[in-house]
Amino acid sequence: MELANVKTREAAFEQLEGYSFERKAELDQNRSRTPLVKSYLLEDPECADDQEFLQAIRQAGHEIYRIDDTLFKIKDRATKRYVGLVERLIPRHPVIYSHEEARFMDGWVHRLVNATTHLDRLWISGHAFERLLEWNFENKQPRRFGRLVFQHTSVFETDSPLDQSIESDGEGEAVLSDADEYVPERRTTRFTMVDRLEVLQAKLPKMRTLYAPLHVIAQLRFPANGSTGGHDFYFNGKATNRSSSFADHRAHVKFVLETYRNTIAKTEADAWQHEETAFNLTGAAVRLRFSEPLLQDTFEKFITATFQRRQNRFGLWGDPIVLGHSKVHVYALDRHLWQQLFIEITPQQMIVLIPRGTCGNSIHRLVTNVQQYLDPAVNVWIGDRPYSEYVNVQHGVTP
Repeated sequence: MELANVKTREAAFEQLEGYSFERKAELDQNRSRTPLVKSYLLEDPECADDQEFLQAIRQAGHEIYRIDDTLFKIKDRATKRYVGLVERLIPRHPVIYSHEEARFMDGWVHRLVNATTHLDRLWISGHAFERLLEWNFENKQPRRFGRLVFQHTSVFETDSPLDQSIESDGEGEAVLSDADEYVPERRTTRFTMVDRLEVLQAKLPKMRTLYAPLHVIAQLRFPANGSTGGHDFYFNGKATNRSSSFADHRAHVKFVLETYRNTIAKTEADAWQHEETAFNLTGAAVRLRFSEPLLQDTFEKFITATFQRRQNRFGLWGDPIVLGHSKVHVYALDRHLWQQLFIEITPQQMIVLIPRGTCGNSIHRLVTNVQQYLDPAVNVWIGDRPYSEYVNVQHGVTP
């Protein structure tokens, strides 16, 4: 697929459509060694100013060229080749489409996001995936096959640093290293379930009562419309097209983006703290109640790794104020937009206050990563409403 000579939206999408069809034919014959089309769903709160978005891409060291009002193509400055298209599919959430190999493009997007405070990934927690899975049960044919990947790694139960103990497998999923070296003993879950949707709907609730990590869906497949295969969405905002239609893939990406946008809007509307007087704040606290109290060493390692290490998966930084062996206050900064959060942490729970104007994406990143790396069955509320109620899936709407 060649993007250098693409000058119109029609030509760009025609290339992606044909490429997707060819890759699906190869998959069906079990002979595909060619990269699939992938989408990377991003968060850009400064969506009103297109120039700031373009500048953020250029500051990361890349070249970006406009095709039309909402579609661009990106050239990697190091390799001098076009690596993908960027579309502002809906305001606030640009999407990168690419046919590059996952092991190259995953790292490329990771570095892009880290290079600018303007951009962040979408963060789809296990709670959010639950609602999206329910939507599949209600709107997809029950005999279609669904694919779920469950994943949880208790990285704070050992002395291993958070970011050195987890690496990317090239498909947007975190896996343990298989090198010939010491592998720490800790709770680790990562496995895949592929079955008909009607079977998953019947069996999964019973299985979850026996094993908490089954609450952490890290990858969910939407069966494709009108063909076999589907669209795999990952917890860090990546989506892989395993269908024969790019148009169908794009429709599912837009559906997930609209769900996420509505969730963010509702989160911010209720959770933003509004100062009425010097002593009275309105707005709902975000509360993450752990399914079991954290052990003291786990509690301490979580504090150190999350707020006192420059690079951490939670994207937070702060100077913890220790109020005792089991309570910590943090005036934290979110590395995305450098906005402030007020956090109280005990072995039983986290309470988060977000000032008015703070990006709601911070909350979804926090919930997602707590499930991934600390407590798979954590319960979350915004005020007195369960977090899952904020995942506003459009029931009855089909991408």
